[in-house]
Amino acid sequence: MGKISKQTDKHIKYYKCEVCLKNIPIEYYFTVGDSITCTDCNAEYVLQSKNPLELTRQAVDYSKLDFDEPY
Repeated sequence: MGKISKQTDKHIKYYKCEVCLKNIPIEYYFTVGDSITCTDCNAEYVLQSKNPLELTRQAVDYSKLDFDEPY
């Protein structure tokens, strides 16, 4: 029987989403100031620091939404 090896990439860090609590992969090529979106709930974050990993959640600007626009 063969050994099952778990493939891990040491260049990927994970950040836990504050909204849905899922892990957001932070790839090595992201730089400080990049906008990162959670793939599950679409919450938007801005990368503040890579070491230690720090993200800031962007607030939704409801003033720019047009509620009178038809669907």
